[in-house]
Amino acid sequence: MSRQIDSFEALLAPMSVAEFMAEYRGKKPLHIQGGADKFDGVMGWDLLTRLINQSSIWSAASMQLVLDGKRVDAKDFCTPAIGRDKATVPMPDLDRVRGWLQRGASLILNDIDQLSTGLKAAAGALEEGLGGKVQGNLYCSWQAHQGFGSHYDTHEVFAVHVAGEKTWRLYERHFQDPIAHAAFQIADDAFHAKHRGRLTAEVTLKPGDLLYIPRGWYHDALATSEATIHVAYGITCPIGLDLFSLLFERAVQEPLFRAAVPGPDAEGGAATAGHLAALGDTLAKLAREPGVAEKFAAFMRGYRYPRADLS
Repeated sequence: MSRQIDSFEALLAPMSVAEFMAEYRGKKPLHIQGGADKFDGVMGWDLLTRLINQSSIWSAASMQLVLDGKRVDAKDFCTPAIGRDKATVPMPDLDRVRGWLQRGASLILNDIDQLSTGLKAAAGALEEGLGGKVQGNLYCSWQAHQGFGSHYDTHEVFAVHVAGEKTWRLYERHFQDPIAHAAFQIADDAFHAKHRGRLTAEVTLKPGDLLYIPRGWYHDALATSEATIHVAYGITCPIGLDLFSLLFERAVQEPLFRAAVPGPDAEGGAATAGHLAALGDTLAKLAREPGVAEKFAAFMRGYRYPRADLS
């Protein structure tokens, strides 16, 4: 029976967690070579085949195809069908999917981190080790057909490589800690080509290897063997902007935040500016309250996806 990845230490091995946190997390990419069977408990061809053949669990959102950098339109591989929730959804037609795969299209399965014990265990290990929410996507690619062009992600990526060989190219970082906000979700290929910077590393992943890519780091990949599989676990953690949600509920209790703001014409605008400054000062005081810190700590401890099991 394949060994599951049930801890962050097991995922990083042979590197220590302390070294990763001190030298790499959020700072630079990392390639860790592992034994060929290291991730057999996470994913493999047999499990992938079983999951795909459960066709009723997939839709055009959860199963996607990309050929040479362009997404295949859902109408070209899906048909309307009644899903498990009794709603009509564009459901993949596996005969048509097979045809696209034979042409070299990359297969993408989104949000698969709950679909098997091994996938769930690895996601849980990352959540416990790093204190965030983890979501997993699978990528199955074929030799000489590139799925995506150069891009960066707004979350940290842990690419768990399980089959074949794929060469990743890493470029200079463009944005420092981008987030899932319109300001950073840029899909324009010309923008990426201009800003990806110089090539900084080129690594070939083999079964059992792990590649860590921080947020904002440009990368692309190309299969160098007949067929490859990797699971990309993306992790998002609490950030400073999350404090605003908590402070909003606290600020509701303060009369100053409920009062009308003086109009911009009052006192030549000085009244508006003075009121905003007072709001900022009060907000800073609220952020220093022990109760706010305690609530934010509780928010951080609970920042996980539910991953319960039933025996």
